[in-house]
Amino acid sequence: MENMSYSNSSIKTYEQCPFKYKLTRIEHRQEPTGDAATRGKAIHSEFEDLLKDGLPLYTEATAHWETYVNDLKAKGAKSEVELGFTKDWEVCGFSESIVWLRGIIDILVIDHTTAYVADWKTGKERDYEEQLKLYAVMIFAAYPEVTKVDMEIIYTDLKKKVKYTAIERKDFEALKLWVDNRISRIERDDIYAPKPSFGCRWCHFRKDNGGPCRW
Repeated sequence: MENMSYSNSSIKTYEQCPFKYKLTRIEHRQEPTGDAATRGKAIHSEFEDLLKDGLPLYTEATAHWETYVNDLKAKGAKSEVELGFTKDWEVCGFSESIVWLRGIIDILVIDHTTAYVADWKTGKERDYEEQLKLYAVMIFAAYPEVTKVDMEIIYTDLKKKVKYTAIERKDFEALKLWVDNRISRIERDDIYAPKPSFGCRWCHFRKDNGGPCRW
């Protein structure tokens, strides 16, 4: 089997349904891109253009956030920050063959020993604590000077920011173990059994859609 790398989305896919993980991450089968995903990508690009190049926000969903984004720019925020790590938690290139874990952080501000991490989300409010915890452990691994990570989810459509509890460096080792254990479960699996759930009705690979899943 090819050398596998992991991300928040791939780990979540496995935990939601190991069979879907096998189809998409090992067999590289593609799911159709829906309108919501296309719109979300476009909005991300718009915010990135403002942060990096100063291009104006031009849609109703994004114009509301122009003051916030300009404040981020004044603080030296970076957009779409790519981070990669080996299995020993050493920093490596995002696309290197040795990368084991990687992530792209929508917004990152490093202010002395404090990091601010935020992620843009379209659609309705959900719980993104695990995603932000994963980003926090990546920040601690990549930036040794950081002792605290402040975290927010930015709901563009709801015009709402949700702040999560800050994570301290004292939790770094426990967080690494948490990530290691989640990935170890994937690496030990040689069956990838389907995991039926309410979400099956939207899965591209479901049986009644002509897919390979038995559910």
